[in-house]
Amino acid sequence: MRRWAALALLSACACASSRLDVIQVGPWFEPRPWREVAVLNSRAEAARPWGGIAIIHSPRVSASTGQARLEALKDRARRQAAAIGADAVILAVDAAASGPQMGVYEEPELYLSALAIKYVTEASTSTAK
Repeated sequence: MRRWAALALLSACACASSRLDVIQVGPWFEPRPWREVAVLNSRAEAARPWGGIAIIHSPRVSASTGQARLEALKDRARRQAAAIGADAVILAVDAAASGPQMGVYEEPELYLSALAIKYVTEASTSTAK
């Protein structure tokens, strides 16, 4: 009985810890198929003018064993971006800063940071003089 309770608790924690945080920074649009959302590695890869509509952050994962989990989080970020109508998502993997703990070994951790973007359909400039 204790094994089943422990297993249930561990699986509940695993599901909760892989949740992505989404911060709305612009209007959201009609959802689109996730395969239509382009995956970019930098802002320079965007071929047209764009605006940010959401910032997406993942929980921290172990740098040594979390590569598969990080790839799954990238896929989830792309799907989340599609759900809010983004045209593309700019992905970046960063190292999490560890606190000053002298004499205590801490496993290096990484996290995913993504920017969901929407391409501008019409751009106009001001005629102010």
